Amino acid sequence: MATVLSATPGLLKISDAAATAAFVAQLASASPAQRQAQLLTQLRLLADTRINGGERLRVLEALRDTLLEAQHARSREHQGKPVPFDSETREIFERSISLWRAAADAYESLIADMAEAAPDLAEHAEIVCYRALRMAGFAMTAHNRAYHEVPAALWQQLHRLYAFAESAGVTTTPVSEGGGASNVNLAYLQIVLTQRANPDSLSLLQMNTVDRALAQWVALAGISRTPPAKDIDTALAVALDSSEGARRPKNLKGGNLRYLELEQVGGKLRQAAIALKSQSPERLGLGLIGGAECEKLMLSLHALWIMPGTGRVDERKAVSFNVLVSGTLAAMHFNISGKPFVPPDAGLSSRARFEMAGFERVDGPAVGEASVRSRTLETWTVANQSASGILGLCRKPSDITRLTHNQLLGLVAPNGNTYLGFVQRLSVDAEGATWLGFRLLRAKAAAVAARPAEKDHPYDRALLLAAAPGGEPPSILLPPGTWRNGRILDVHHDGKLQHIRLAGLLDSGTNFERAGYTAA
Repeated sequence: MATVLSATPGLLKISDAAATAAFVAQLASASPAQRQAQLLTQLRLLADTRINGGERLRVLEALRDTLLEAQHARSREHQGKPVPFDSETREIFERSISLWRAAADAYESLIADMAEAAPDLAEHAEIVCYRALRMAGFAMTAHNRAYHEVPAALWQQLHRLYAFAESAGVTTTPVSEGGGASNVNLAYLQIVLTQRANPDSLSLLQMNTVDRALAQWVALAGISRTPPAKDIDTALAVALDSSEGARRPKNLKGGNLRYLELEQVGGKLRQAAIALKSQSPERLGLGLIGGAECEKLMLSLHALWIMPGTGRVDERKAVSFNVLVSGTLAAMHFNISGKPFVPPDAGLSSRARFEMAGFERVDGPAVGEASVRSRTLETWTVANQSASGILGLCRKPSDITRLTHNQLLGLVAPNGNTYLGFVQRLSVDAEGATWLGFRLLRAKAAAVAARPAEKDHPYDRALLLAAAPGGEPPSILLPPGTWRNGRILDVHHDGKLQHIRLAGLLDSGTNFERAGYTAA
């Protein structure tokens, strides 16, 4: 049975290294939630005491592994969850962020002690700066994986810590980390490049791939005060007095610039993109991601880190109008067809049809009832648009349409037409508003009924997509779990039955599968 630890306010249990060891031993039998709560309480109490700087560093080092384990366990409860969060998930997320930031602040507080009460701490400046940077970076990553905007205060802290490490001359001093060694430069570069990868446009799997790539290649990067001799417009730089990440120099708002040296990293990205044509991502140390998806990601990182611009080919224009957003296949089917869903067999199973044939009464379901209930829509404002998509904003999102990355959505425009597409970018800002990058499906959609031909499956809603501009073949949108390569479906459209054979899976998300097909 887990030990329930006292959280009595004012009771500091980590006053020195010995007390901290006893406290950590107590935490071993507690749940991750209890460990997280206790650690946060103790770090807040520690911040209000004047324990000797050297002793405080020993306390923090003794807590570190337990803190990382608890945070990792709790992260599973908010990473990739639909936004806006429900109240329980939001509480877990906010507590996790609070603990990362409390740990970063605790390490950073030792910097002031170096100049005042504990000058001997200067001998450990590289550890203090490195640990504080890492904790701030973990807080940023937690925001990324919850699809929340990184607060400006974290960027300010990150740059402030790097600037101090630079002034102390410890940016390249080795620090023990996970059985190996790292340094402030590498930690800072890894954080800056991770954020430059546009995590709000990545799936969790893609974020893992970026982490794996940087673990291999970040040591090839560098930081310099000196601008590059040529092609400065294509360089990346950070402004240490700003509250933002890496930008092209002409787009930076602050001063005190540092330039990122990424030529060798660019070479590795190009090599990986070529190697992926004949080798698996796993073989290249990039994880269990699809080869084509990984190649596309490597090229995207090259554009973001090495080459200027976004690679956008469609012109965007600022607009302001409202659309209605639906997040279920049932609602999209209703909006496209304009009527409740009526299965070709009226929703009755073969057993029910048999009983009816035997003159035994069977009450079928209220046809269309589920469609009507699922029609609920949420109003969003379109901020800009292009031929390939839109940027949408909902200032006060509800739980009507809770969003995940790569979710299928239907947008009902002011003209009454429904447009389909995928959540390509997703971010909740500091005020709680949700921003949505929507990649438009240009194919015309038809609402149909479909079911697997084998056994006795019921009909369900599906959407047939016509061939799209650019040579994209016809496809079908199905409920999750329907697709199997070569599977034959019965499809009813406009009163006619056709049989199709599913081909490759083109895309999938939390609420859909999209597959190619041929006539069966």
